[in-house]
Amino acid sequence: MTMTMEMVGAFWVVPLVALMLAISAIIILVRLLRGPTGPDRVVAIDALTLLGVAAVALGAMISGQIVFLDVAVVLSLVAFLGTVAFAPLFRRTELNRRERAGLDAEEEERS
Repeated sequence: MTMTMEMVGAFWVVPLVALMLAISAIIILVRLLRGPTGPDRVVAIDALTLLGVAAVALGAMISGQIVFLDVAVVLSLVAFLGTVAFAPLFRRTELNRRERAGLDAEEEERS
């Protein structure tokens, strides 16, 4: 099944959107590689996945294949589940960090 689309007077929009997606991907990759914390990297991965969804939607618009929109929906659901899966991991890490900070403070008081 194909969809029809006419972009009268806006033929420049698709390349501009593709360029903006590429620039955003580069910026997000820098955040992914530089961190500095785990949650920053998870947000960067989530943002890259959303850029992938946008790229698939752009591809659907360019090719006229509506089935790509289904792929975009599934990809966004998987990205959401992945982000939710990381939340308990970072909660435990934060609790462990606070416990260690509390122990370090007690040791300093004893000295």
